[in-house]
Amino acid sequence: MRKLVKMIKQHKKHMLIGTAVIAVIAICIGGALFLLHEEEAAEPSLEEVLEEKLTAYETDLRDSLGSMDTNTDVAGYLLSWAKNKEIPATTDDAGNVIFTVRASENAGDVPPAALVCSFDADHMENHVEEMAVALCVAKNAINHGKLSVVFLAEENGQKTGAQGFDIGHFTDDTSIFCLGNSVGSRVSTVTGGYRQIQITHKLEYQKPTYNKAYKITLKNCPSLLVDGKIDTVPNPVKVLGNVLANFKSTSLLFELGTFYGGRSADFTPSKASMTVVINDSDTEKFQRKMENSIEKIYEKYHDDYPEIEYTYEEVDLPSHVLDSGDTDNLVSLMYTIFDGIYQRNDEGVITAITNIGRISCKDNLLKIQVSAMSSDQTLLDEICESYETICGLCDVKFRIKKDYPIFYGLTGRPTGTTEALLDSFEEAFMEFTGDNSMKVEDTSVLTPCTFLRQKNANLTILYCGVTEKTKHKFAGSLVTWLDQGDEEE
Repeated sequence: MRKLVKMIKQHKKHMLIGTAVIAVIAICIGGALFLLHEEEAAEPSLEEVLEEKLTAYETDLRDSLGSMDTNTDVAGYLLSWAKNKEIPATTDDAGNVIFTVRASENAGDVPPAALVCSFDADHMENHVEEMAVALCVAKNAINHGKLSVVFLAEENGQKTGAQGFDIGHFTDDTSIFCLGNSVGSRVSTVTGGYRQIQITHKLEYQKPTYNKAYKITLKNCPSLLVDGKIDTVPNPVKVLGNVLANFKSTSLLFELGTFYGGRSADFTPSKASMTVVINDSDTEKFQRKMENSIEKIYEKYHDDYPEIEYTYEEVDLPSHVLDSGDTDNLVSLMYTIFDGIYQRNDEGVITAITNIGRISCKDNLLKIQVSAMSSDQTLLDEICESYETICGLCDVKFRIKKDYPIFYGLTGRPTGTTEALLDSFEEAFMEFTGDNSMKVEDTSVLTPCTFLRQKNANLTILYCGVTEKTKHKFAGSLVTWLDQGDEEE
Protein backbone atom coordinates (compact mmCIF):
# COMPACT_ATOMS: atom_id res chain seq x y z
CA MET A 1 0.00 0.00 0.00
CA ARG A 2 2.77 2.36 0.96
CA LYS A 3 4.46 1.45 -2.31
CA LEU A 4 1.33 2.30 -4.26
CA VAL A 5 1.02 5.73 -2.63
CA LYS A 6 4.64 6.44 -3.46
CA MET A 7 4.07 5.56 -7.12
CA ILE A 8 1.04 7.87 -7.28
CA LYS A 9 3.04 10.76 -5.82
CA GLN A 10 5.84 10.21 -8.31
CA HIS A 11 3.33 10.15 -11.18
CA LYS A 12 1.81 13.45 -10.03
CA LYS A 13 5.28 14.95 -9.77
CA HIS A 14 6.12 13.92 -13.33
CA MET A 15 2.82 15.37 -14.53
CA LEU A 16 3.55 18.68 -12.83
CA ILE A 17 7.03 18.79 -14.32
CA GLY A 18 5.64 17.94 -17.77
CA THR A 19 3.00 20.62 -17.45
CA ALA A 20 5.62 23.15 -16.41
CA VAL A 21 7.84 22.20 -19.32
CA ILE A 22 4.96 22.53 -21.74
CA ALA A 23 4.09 25.91 -20.25
CA VAL A 24 7.67 27.09 -20.58
CA ILE A 25 7.80 25.90 -24.19
CA ALA A 26 4.50 27.64 -24.91
CA ILE A 27 5.78 30.84 -23.34
CA CYS A 28 8.97 30.64 -25.38
CA ILE A 29 7.08 30.00 -28.58
CA GLY A 30 4.66 32.82 -27.79
CA GLY A 31 7.53 35.14 -26.95
CA ALA A 32 9.31 34.26 -30.16
CA LEU A 33 6.17 34.84 -32.19
CA PHE A 34 5.60 38.11 -30.37
CA LEU A 35 9.17 39.26 -31.02
CA LEU A 36 8.91 38.17 -34.65
CA HIS A 37 5.65 40.09 -35.00
CA GLU A 38 7.20 43.12 -33.33
CA GLU A 39 10.21 42.91 -35.64
CA GLU A 40 7.96 42.72 -38.69
CA ALA A 41 5.82 45.59 -37.41
CA ALA A 42 8.90 47.70 -36.76
CA GLU A 43 10.24 47.29 -40.32
CA PRO A 44 9.97 50.72 -41.99
CA SER A 45 7.85 51.21 -45.08
CA LEU A 46 9.32 52.05 -48.48
CA GLU A 47 8.02 55.58 -48.07
CA GLU A 48 9.80 55.98 -44.72
CA VAL A 49 13.06 54.51 -46.05
CA LEU A 50 13.12 56.72 -49.13
CA GLU A 51 12.21 59.85 -47.20
CA GLU A 52 15.07 59.22 -44.77
CA LYS A 53 17.54 58.48 -47.57
CA LEU A 54 16.45 61.42 -49.73
CA THR A 55 16.75 63.81 -46.79
CA ALA A 56 20.23 62.47 -45.99
CA TYR A 57 21.44 62.80 -49.59
CA GLU A 58 20.05 66.31 -49.96
CA THR A 59 21.55 67.41 -46.64
CA ASP A 60 24.96 66.09 -47.65
CA LEU A 61 24.70 67.87 -51.00
CA ARG A 62 23.83 71.16 -49.36
CA ASP A 63 26.59 70.77 -46.77
CA SER A 64 29.07 70.23 -49.61
CA LEU A 65 28.08 73.24 -51.73
CA GLY A 66 30.85 75.35 -50.24
CA SER A 67 33.44 73.09 -51.86
CA MET A 68 31.77 73.06 -55.30
CA ASP A 69 33.32 76.10 -56.95
CA THR A 70 33.51 74.55 -60.41
CA ASN A 71 31.70 71.86 -62.40
CA THR A 72 34.83 69.73 -61.98
CA ASP A 73 34.29 69.93 -58.21
CA VAL A 74 30.67 68.82 -58.59
CA ALA A 75 31.71 65.93 -60.84
CA GLY A 76 34.31 64.92 -58.26
CA TYR A 77 31.68 64.87 -55.53
CA LEU A 78 29.38 62.67 -57.64
CA LEU A 79 32.19 60.25 -58.53
CA SER A 80 33.19 59.93 -54.86
CA TRP A 81 29.57 59.39 -53.87
CA ALA A 82 29.18 56.63 -56.46
CA LYS A 83 32.43 54.94 -55.38
CA ASN A 84 31.26 54.98 -51.77
CA LYS A 85 27.96 53.37 -52.82
CA GLU A 86 29.72 50.85 -55.09
CA ILE A 87 28.06 52.22 -58.24
CA PRO A 88 30.20 52.29 -61.42
CA ALA A 89 30.58 55.90 -62.60
CA THR A 90 32.46 57.76 -65.32
CA THR A 91 32.73 61.25 -66.81
CA ASP A 92 32.72 62.24 -70.48
CA ASP A 93 34.39 64.98 -72.52
CA ALA A 94 31.45 67.34 -71.91
CA GLY A 95 31.89 67.13 -68.13
CA ASN A 96 28.84 64.93 -67.58
CA VAL A 97 28.79 62.20 -64.92
CA ILE A 98 27.22 58.84 -65.78
CA PHE A 99 26.25 56.22 -63.19
CA THR A 100 25.65 52.71 -64.55
CA VAL A 101 23.54 50.75 -62.09
CA ARG A 102 23.64 47.05 -62.96
CA ALA A 103 20.34 45.27 -63.52
CA SER A 104 19.01 43.24 -60.59
CA GLU A 105 19.69 39.50 -60.88
CA ASN A 106 15.97 38.78 -60.91
CA ALA A 107 15.08 41.54 -63.40
CA GLY A 108 14.66 39.25 -66.38
CA ASP A 109 14.18 41.00 -69.70
CA VAL A 110 13.12 44.38 -68.30
CA PRO A 111 14.15 47.13 -70.81
CA PRO A 112 16.73 49.71 -69.73
CA ALA A 113 15.78 52.99 -68.09
CA ALA A 114 17.56 56.27 -67.42
CA LEU A 115 17.26 59.26 -65.10
CA VAL A 116 18.69 62.55 -66.33
CA CYS A 117 19.22 65.72 -64.28
CA SER A 118 21.53 68.74 -64.43
CA PHE A 119 24.08 70.63 -62.37
CA ASP A 120 25.76 74.02 -62.62
CA ALA A 121 28.41 74.97 -60.07
CA ASP A 122 27.55 78.68 -60.38
CA HIS A 123 23.88 78.04 -59.58
CA MET A 124 23.76 74.81 -57.56
CA GLU A 125 20.73 75.88 -55.52
CA ASN A 126 18.67 75.41 -58.67
CA HIS A 127 19.67 71.74 -58.95
CA VAL A 128 20.04 70.27 -55.45
CA GLU A 129 16.56 68.74 -55.24
CA GLU A 130 16.58 67.07 -58.65
CA MET A 131 20.09 65.71 -57.97
CA ALA A 132 19.04 64.35 -54.59
CA VAL A 133 16.11 62.52 -56.19
CA ALA A 134 18.44 61.00 -58.80
CA LEU A 135 20.90 59.87 -56.11
CA CYS A 136 18.11 58.39 -54.02
CA VAL A 137 16.77 56.34 -56.93
CA ALA A 138 20.26 55.23 -58.03
CA LYS A 139 20.99 53.70 -54.62
CA ASN A 140 17.56 52.41 -53.61
CA ALA A 141 16.03 51.02 -56.81
CA ILE A 142 15.04 47.33 -56.64
CA ASN A 143 14.09 44.63 -59.15
CA HIS A 144 15.06 46.83 -62.06
CA GLY A 145 16.67 46.44 -65.46
CA LYS A 146 19.82 48.29 -66.48
CA LEU A 147 19.63 51.82 -65.07
CA SER A 148 21.66 54.84 -66.15
CA VAL A 149 21.69 57.96 -64.00
CA VAL A 150 23.14 60.91 -65.90
CA PHE A 151 24.15 64.27 -64.42
CA LEU A 152 24.44 66.82 -67.23
CA ALA A 153 26.79 69.76 -66.79
CA GLU A 154 25.47 73.27 -67.47
CA GLU A 155 27.44 76.49 -67.75
CA ASN A 156 25.63 79.62 -66.63
CA GLY A 157 22.31 78.11 -67.68
CA GLN A 158 23.50 76.88 -71.08
CA LYS A 159 22.81 73.17 -71.73
CA THR A 160 26.39 72.39 -72.73
CA GLY A 161 26.35 68.94 -71.16
CA ALA A 162 23.21 67.89 -72.98
CA GLN A 163 24.59 69.20 -76.27
CA GLY A 164 27.84 67.26 -75.81
CA PHE A 165 26.34 64.05 -74.42
CA ASP A 166 26.97 60.82 -76.34
CA ILE A 167 23.47 59.55 -77.03
CA GLY A 168 24.95 56.09 -77.67
CA HIS A 169 24.59 55.55 -73.90
CA PHE A 170 20.86 55.01 -74.57
CA THR A 171 19.27 52.40 -76.80
CA ASP A 172 16.01 53.03 -78.65
CA ASP A 173 14.06 51.05 -76.03
CA THR A 174 15.40 53.07 -73.07
CA SER A 175 12.71 54.85 -71.03
CA ILE A 176 14.09 58.23 -70.00
CA PHE A 177 12.92 60.42 -67.13
CA CYS A 178 14.37 63.93 -67.29
CA LEU A 179 14.27 65.62 -63.87
CA GLY A 180 14.29 69.38 -63.39
CA ASN A 181 13.63 71.99 -60.75
CA SER A 182 10.19 73.46 -61.38
CA VAL A 183 7.90 76.18 -60.07
CA GLY A 184 5.08 73.63 -60.05
CA SER A 185 5.10 69.85 -59.86
CA ARG A 186 4.23 68.24 -63.18
CA VAL A 187 5.00 65.58 -65.73
CA SER A 188 5.34 66.91 -69.27
CA THR A 189 5.41 65.51 -72.78
CA VAL A 190 6.04 69.02 -74.16
CA THR A 191 8.83 71.36 -72.98
CA GLY A 192 9.69 74.84 -74.19
CA GLY A 193 11.54 76.03 -77.23
CA TYR A 194 14.14 78.74 -76.74
CA ARG A 195 15.34 81.86 -78.50
CA GLN A 196 18.15 84.09 -77.32
CA ILE A 197 17.71 87.62 -78.65
CA GLN A 198 20.66 89.97 -78.90
CA ILE A 199 20.09 93.72 -79.25
CA THR A 200 23.05 95.91 -80.20
CA HIS A 201 23.80 99.49 -81.20
CA LYS A 202 26.98 101.48 -81.69
CA LEU A 203 26.89 104.35 -79.21
CA GLU A 204 27.87 107.97 -79.72
CA TYR A 205 28.97 110.16 -76.80
CA GLN A 206 29.01 113.85 -75.91
CA LYS A 207 30.17 116.00 -73.02
CA PRO A 208 27.56 116.48 -70.27
CA THR A 209 25.56 119.69 -70.43
CA TYR A 210 24.04 119.33 -66.94
CA ASN A 211 26.00 119.66 -63.72
CA LYS A 212 25.00 117.05 -61.12
CA ALA A 213 25.53 113.28 -61.38
CA TYR A 214 23.91 110.43 -59.45
CA LYS A 215 24.59 106.71 -59.46
CA ILE A 216 21.44 104.61 -59.07
CA THR A 217 21.85 100.97 -58.01
CA LEU A 218 19.48 98.09 -57.36
CA LYS A 219 21.38 95.05 -56.07
CA ASN A 220 21.21 91.81 -54.06
CA CYS A 221 18.17 90.65 -55.99
CA PRO A 222 17.73 86.86 -56.37
CA SER A 223 19.32 85.55 -59.57
CA LEU A 224 16.98 82.79 -60.71
CA LEU A 225 17.16 80.39 -63.60
CA VAL A 226 14.35 81.64 -65.83
CA ASP A 227 11.13 79.76 -65.03
CA GLY A 228 7.67 80.38 -63.67
CA LYS A 229 9.05 82.11 -60.55
CA ILE A 230 10.34 85.00 -62.66
CA ASP A 231 7.55 87.39 -61.64
CA THR A 232 8.24 86.86 -57.93
CA VAL A 233 11.53 88.78 -58.06
CA PRO A 234 12.42 92.24 -59.38
CA ASN A 235 14.44 92.55 -62.59
CA PRO A 236 16.86 95.40 -61.80
CA VAL A 237 17.50 96.13 -65.48
CA LYS A 238 13.82 96.58 -66.21
CA VAL A 239 13.24 98.54 -62.98
CA LEU A 240 15.94 101.09 -63.81
CA GLY A 241 14.77 101.26 -67.42
CA ASN A 242 11.31 102.18 -66.14
CA VAL A 243 12.86 104.86 -63.92
CA LEU A 244 14.39 106.49 -67.01
CA ALA A 245 11.05 106.26 -68.81
CA ASN A 246 9.37 107.98 -65.87
CA PHE A 247 11.94 110.78 -65.94
CA LYS A 248 11.29 111.32 -69.62
CA SER A 249 7.49 111.17 -69.41
CA THR A 250 7.42 113.72 -66.56
CA SER A 251 9.86 116.11 -68.23
CA LEU A 252 12.73 115.59 -65.80
CA LEU A 253 15.70 116.48 -68.00
CA PHE A 254 18.64 114.08 -67.71
CA GLU A 255 21.61 112.61 -69.54
CA LEU A 256 22.71 108.99 -69.28
CA GLY A 257 26.32 108.14 -68.50
CA THR A 258 26.39 104.36 -67.96
CA PHE A 259 23.90 101.50 -67.72
CA TYR A 260 24.88 97.93 -66.94
CA GLY A 261 23.50 94.88 -65.18
CA GLY A 262 23.08 91.11 -65.28
CA ARG A 263 25.36 88.39 -66.63
CA SER A 264 23.28 86.01 -68.72
CA ALA A 265 20.07 85.89 -70.71
CA ASP A 266 19.13 82.73 -68.83
CA PHE A 267 19.13 84.15 -65.30
CA THR A 268 17.30 87.08 -63.77
CA PRO A 269 19.84 89.86 -63.01
CA SER A 270 20.94 90.24 -59.42
CA LYS A 271 22.09 93.83 -59.95
CA ALA A 272 21.85 96.83 -62.26
CA SER A 273 23.38 100.28 -62.03
CA MET A 274 23.32 103.49 -64.04
CA THR A 275 24.65 107.01 -63.84
CA VAL A 276 22.43 109.96 -64.72
CA VAL A 277 23.30 113.65 -64.96
CA ILE A 278 20.69 116.29 -64.11
CA ASN A 279 20.45 120.02 -63.56
CA ASP A 280 21.13 121.09 -60.00
CA SER A 281 17.79 122.92 -60.04
CA ASP A 282 15.99 119.56 -60.56
CA THR A 283 17.56 117.88 -57.52
CA GLU A 284 14.44 117.96 -55.35
CA LYS A 285 12.26 116.59 -58.16
CA PHE A 286 14.79 113.87 -58.90
CA GLN A 287 15.07 112.82 -55.25
CA ARG A 288 11.30 112.74 -54.85
CA LYS A 289 10.95 110.42 -57.83
CA MET A 290 13.73 108.16 -56.61
CA GLU A 291 12.28 107.90 -53.10
CA ASN A 292 8.92 107.00 -54.62
CA SER A 293 10.49 104.27 -56.79
CA ILE A 294 12.49 102.85 -53.87
CA GLU A 295 9.39 102.79 -51.67
CA LYS A 296 7.43 100.81 -54.27
CA ILE A 297 10.17 98.21 -54.73
CA TYR A 298 10.66 97.75 -50.99
CA GLU A 299 6.94 97.53 -50.39
CA LYS A 300 6.59 94.79 -53.00
CA TYR A 301 9.73 92.72 -52.41
CA HIS A 302 11.54 93.61 -49.19
CA ASP A 303 9.60 91.27 -46.88
CA ASP A 304 10.55 88.26 -49.00
CA TYR A 305 14.03 89.50 -49.91
CA PRO A 306 15.27 91.78 -47.11
CA GLU A 307 18.81 91.78 -48.51
CA ILE A 308 17.71 93.86 -51.54
CA GLU A 309 19.33 97.32 -51.65
CA TYR A 310 17.99 100.12 -53.82
CA THR A 311 20.01 103.33 -53.52
CA TYR A 312 21.10 106.52 -55.22
CA GLU A 313 24.11 108.65 -54.39
CA GLU A 314 25.76 111.75 -55.78
CA VAL A 315 29.00 111.04 -57.70
CA ASP A 316 31.56 112.96 -59.70
CA LEU A 317 30.43 114.32 -63.03
CA PRO A 318 31.41 111.84 -65.79
CA SER A 319 33.66 112.99 -68.64
CA HIS A 320 31.06 111.97 -71.22
CA VAL A 321 27.45 110.84 -71.55
CA LEU A 322 25.44 109.14 -74.28
CA ASP A 323 24.43 111.21 -77.26
CA SER A 324 20.90 112.56 -76.72
CA GLY A 325 19.54 110.57 -79.67
CA ASP A 326 20.98 107.31 -78.34
CA THR A 327 19.62 108.09 -74.88
CA ASP A 328 16.12 108.71 -76.23
CA ASN A 329 16.18 105.47 -78.23
CA LEU A 330 17.48 103.44 -75.28
CA VAL A 331 14.84 104.84 -72.94
CA SER A 332 12.07 104.08 -75.44
CA LEU A 333 13.45 100.56 -75.93
CA MET A 334 13.68 99.78 -72.21
CA TYR A 335 10.18 101.06 -71.61
CA THR A 336 8.66 99.08 -74.48
CA ILE A 337 10.33 95.66 -74.38
CA PHE A 338 8.62 93.15 -72.12
CA ASP A 339 10.01 91.00 -69.33
CA GLY A 340 8.53 88.19 -67.21
CA ILE A 341 5.57 85.92 -67.81
CA TYR A 342 4.30 86.65 -71.31
CA GLN A 343 1.19 84.48 -71.38
CA ARG A 344 -0.81 81.83 -69.52
CA ASN A 345 -3.41 79.50 -70.98
CA ASP A 346 -7.04 79.29 -69.86
CA GLU A 347 -6.07 76.92 -67.03
CA GLY A 348 -3.49 79.37 -65.70
CA VAL A 349 -0.50 77.34 -66.92
CA ILE A 350 2.44 79.51 -68.04
CA THR A 351 2.98 79.09 -71.77
CA ALA A 352 5.57 81.80 -72.55
CA ILE A 353 8.29 83.66 -70.60
CA THR A 354 10.81 86.38 -71.42
CA ASN A 355 13.80 87.64 -69.47
CA ILE A 356 15.97 90.74 -69.96
CA GLY A 357 19.09 89.12 -68.55
CA ARG A 358 21.90 91.55 -69.36
CA ILE A 359 22.62 95.11 -70.45
CA SER A 360 25.99 96.74 -71.11
CA CYS A 361 27.28 99.98 -72.60
CA LYS A 362 30.91 98.88 -72.63
CA ASP A 363 33.33 99.83 -75.44
CA ASN A 364 30.88 102.20 -77.15
CA LEU A 365 28.47 99.33 -77.78
CA LEU A 366 25.00 98.86 -76.36
CA LYS A 367 24.35 95.16 -75.85
CA ILE A 368 21.18 93.66 -74.40
CA GLN A 369 20.54 89.92 -74.06
CA VAL A 370 17.02 88.54 -73.78
CA SER A 371 15.76 84.98 -73.54
CA ALA A 372 12.34 83.87 -74.72
CA MET A 373 10.84 80.44 -74.06
CA SER A 374 7.47 78.92 -74.87
CA SER A 375 5.71 75.59 -75.25
CA ASP A 376 3.70 77.14 -78.11
CA GLN A 377 5.50 77.79 -81.39
CA THR A 378 3.09 80.57 -82.37
CA LEU A 379 3.80 82.46 -79.15
CA LEU A 380 7.55 82.03 -79.52
CA ASP A 381 7.41 83.48 -83.03
CA GLU A 382 5.14 86.28 -81.82
CA ILE A 383 7.58 87.32 -79.08
CA CYS A 384 10.48 87.50 -81.49
CA GLU A 385 8.50 89.40 -84.11
CA SER A 386 7.42 91.93 -81.48
CA TYR A 387 11.00 92.42 -80.31
CA GLU A 388 12.19 92.85 -83.87
CA THR A 389 9.53 95.50 -84.52
CA ILE A 390 10.36 97.40 -81.32
CA CYS A 391 14.07 97.33 -82.13
CA GLY A 392 13.40 98.71 -85.59
CA LEU A 393 11.38 101.59 -84.15
CA CYS A 394 14.14 102.36 -81.64
CA ASP A 395 16.92 102.26 -84.25
CA VAL A 396 18.83 99.33 -82.70
CA LYS A 397 19.87 96.02 -84.25
CA PHE A 398 18.01 92.79 -83.56
CA ARG A 399 19.14 89.23 -84.14
CA ILE A 400 18.35 85.77 -82.85
CA LYS A 401 21.64 84.44 -81.48
CA LYS A 402 20.42 80.98 -80.39
CA ASP A 403 17.37 78.98 -81.43
CA TYR A 404 16.35 75.61 -79.95
CA PRO A 405 13.10 73.82 -80.86
CA ILE A 406 10.18 72.81 -78.68
CA PHE A 407 10.33 69.22 -77.42
CA TYR A 408 7.23 67.30 -78.45
CA GLY A 409 7.35 63.95 -76.67
CA LEU A 410 4.34 62.47 -78.43
CA THR A 411 5.63 62.96 -81.97
CA GLY A 412 8.55 61.80 -84.06
CA ARG A 413 8.89 58.35 -82.52
CA PRO A 414 7.27 54.87 -82.57
CA THR A 415 3.53 55.12 -81.97
CA GLY A 416 2.26 54.71 -78.43
CA THR A 417 5.51 54.33 -76.50
CA THR A 418 5.43 57.72 -74.78
CA GLU A 419 1.74 57.31 -73.96
CA ALA A 420 2.48 53.88 -72.51
CA LEU A 421 5.35 55.25 -70.41
CA LEU A 422 3.17 58.10 -69.16
CA ASP A 423 0.36 55.69 -68.23
CA SER A 424 2.66 53.26 -66.42
CA PHE A 425 4.38 56.05 -64.50
CA GLU A 426 1.03 57.51 -63.50
CA GLU A 427 0.07 54.08 -62.13
CA ALA A 428 3.34 53.91 -60.17
CA PHE A 429 2.77 57.43 -58.84
CA MET A 430 -0.70 56.47 -57.63
CA GLU A 431 0.56 53.20 -56.13
CA PHE A 432 3.27 54.95 -54.13
CA THR A 433 1.43 58.11 -53.09
CA GLY A 434 -2.06 56.67 -52.74
CA ASP A 435 -3.63 59.51 -54.70
CA ASN A 436 -4.07 60.63 -58.29
CA SER A 437 -2.58 64.10 -57.88
CA MET A 438 0.04 63.78 -60.61
CA LYS A 439 -0.32 66.76 -62.95
CA VAL A 440 0.30 66.25 -66.63
CA GLU A 441 0.83 69.59 -68.35
CA ASP A 442 3.24 71.34 -70.69
CA THR A 443 6.42 73.02 -69.44
CA SER A 444 7.30 76.37 -71.03
CA VAL A 445 11.04 76.39 -70.24
CA LEU A 446 13.89 74.80 -72.19
CA THR A 447 14.98 71.38 -70.86
CA PRO A 448 17.60 68.77 -71.85
CA CYS A 449 14.73 66.85 -73.51
CA THR A 450 15.16 69.03 -76.60
CA PHE A 451 18.79 68.05 -77.10
CA LEU A 452 18.31 64.36 -76.32
CA ARG A 453 15.52 64.17 -78.88
CA GLN A 454 17.63 65.99 -81.48
CA LYS A 455 20.28 63.30 -81.10
CA ASN A 456 17.86 60.36 -81.38
CA ALA A 457 14.27 60.86 -82.55
CA ASN A 458 13.31 57.36 -81.32
CA LEU A 459 13.87 58.01 -77.61
CA THR A 460 10.95 57.85 -75.19
CA ILE A 461 11.26 60.78 -72.76
CA LEU A 462 9.14 62.23 -69.96
CA TYR A 463 10.00 65.46 -68.18
CA CYS A 464 9.39 65.51 -64.40
CA GLY A 465 9.22 68.92 -62.73
CA VAL A 466 10.38 68.42 -59.13
CA THR A 467 9.50 70.79 -56.30
CA GLU A 468 10.32 70.97 -52.60
CA LYS A 469 6.89 69.55 -51.78
CA THR A 470 6.93 66.69 -54.30
CA LYS A 471 10.55 65.47 -54.35
CA HIS A 472 9.68 62.54 -52.04
CA LYS A 473 6.74 61.61 -54.23
CA PHE A 474 8.85 61.56 -57.37
CA ALA A 475 11.65 59.57 -55.74
CA GLY A 476 9.20 56.96 -54.49
CA SER A 477 7.21 56.83 -57.73
CA LEU A 478 10.38 56.30 -59.76
CA VAL A 479 11.55 53.48 -57.47
CA THR A 480 8.07 51.95 -57.71
CA TRP A 481 8.03 52.23 -61.51
CA LEU A 482 11.50 50.68 -61.80
CA ASP A 483 10.41 47.70 -59.67
CA GLN A 484 9.34 45.64 -62.68
CA GLY A 485 11.23 42.39 -62.11
CA ASP A 486 10.18 39.30 -60.18
CA GLU A 487 10.51 39.63 -56.43
CA GLU A 488 13.37 37.74 -54.82
CA GLU A 489 12.41 34.50 -53.09
